[in-house]
Amino acid sequence: MSIVRAAVGRPAIHVDNAAKVRAHRAAKGRIEFTDDPKIKQTIAGIASELGCSEADVLRSITRFALTNRNWKQVGLYGSKGLQ
Repeated sequence: MSIVRAAVGRPAIHVDNAAKVRAHRAAKGRIEFTDDPKIKQTIAGIASELGCSEADVLRSITRFALTNRNWKQVGLYGSKGLQ
């Protein structure tokens, strides 16, 4: 005599892993850029010291920059804009 057990836990939100990936990509914007290798090394070093990913470091830097600077008024490199 075998006992059939019902699934334990909450029901799955996504039908399969591909649906989960599609939902994540639809909800999150992706930005890719290139920079000087020294900048990449600095970001990698910060991530290593803090025990987080390079993506986490970049998210933190971006949020700080958007919160602490009026980009529309000051421009990219100061009040005179690009030089």
